[in-house]
Amino acid sequence: MKSPVKLSLYSVFSSALILIVLLVLLYNSRTDFEIWLDAGMIVFLMLCVLIYMPLSISADANGLVVRRPLKSKTIQLSEIQSIALCQSAVEKLRYFGSGGFFGYWGWFRDRRYGKYFAYYGNTSNCFLLRLNDGRQYVLGCENPQAIVETVQAALGNRC
Repeated sequence: MKSPVKLSLYSVFSSALILIVLLVLLYNSRTDFEIWLDAGMIVFLMLCVLIYMPLSISADANGLVVRRPLKSKTIQLSEIQSIALCQSAVEKLRYFGSGGFFGYWGWFRDRRYGKYFAYYGNTSNCFLLRLNDGRQYVLGCENPQAIVETVQAALGNRC
């Protein structure tokens, strides 16, 4: 089962606006220092996007795979403790990551789930994945119910 990650309208507009502002800053840079600083910010942000931005999520009997532009994140079925649908927290603390710039990705904390790593594009299509070692992920895609059911079925067959 594979499901694409679709960005919310907020994510699309904020990503476009941030890129436009950064390019205008770069265009209006007057000194070499400003040019290098602005170009460095753009390169850093785009590298983060290429490393972390979720493109799709797939699930099978072996586990979950979060497809990203440069490298996929694989979570083996043997590492998964539980999986369930959830709502992304509106009031969350972001340690490092994006709150809408090319999706939601990075380290967050909120009251309901505690500390977790996020990979999703829309706050309404999420599920919580808890691992045996205590790590947590909030993931999201267009069809989260199907992903959750696939993993739950595989977890049920594991016993």
